[in-house]
Amino acid sequence: MFIMIGNVLSVISVAFLILSCCAGDRRKVYQMQFAETAMCAASTAFFGAWSGLTTNAIALYRNYKNMNDSFSRTDMIATSVLTVAAGLFVNVNGAVGLIPIIATLEITCTNFFLKDVLQIKAGLLLNITLWMIYFFMIGSIPAGLGQLLTLLMGLRSYFSYGHRKKAAAA
Repeated sequence: MFIMIGNVLSVISVAFLILSCCAGDRRKVYQMQFAETAMCAASTAFFGAWSGLTTNAIALYRNYKNMNDSFSRTDMIATSVLTVAAGLFVNVNGAVGLIPIIATLEITCTNFFLKDVLQIKAGLLLNITLWMIYFFMIGSIPAGLGQLLTLLMGLRSYFSYGHRKKAAAA
């Protein structure tokens, strides 16, 4: 029963992830990311994946601050340290439990440091890949498939954007 609830929440999470990819402005992207992260946190709880739950809970704060254009260097450092400390503390899944910690750190740094669209897209693709692997490993097949679908859409967008950028520069 718990796995079924976790999978339903995972499907809802993926829907918000896809909506965030289609959003037209930065604030809307982060609103959808906030909702996606909340659903993802809830779903990981039903899978007993505590490092996923913990890192997503911390990411809620980051997404909220990004949504309001107030994510500072101090926030980035604090959420990064807290992600590692709390994620390691609650990790009961061994190496698999390290994936959400790495993924959350990676996207936090991507959001804070990268400004070039292609670099940001590459960071997002790496993040989606990490979460896809994690979801498949904890048994959340719908979330893993959703991440795979999002990865394929993201790769298409990445190469299409890169092609357009290259053509415009020529």
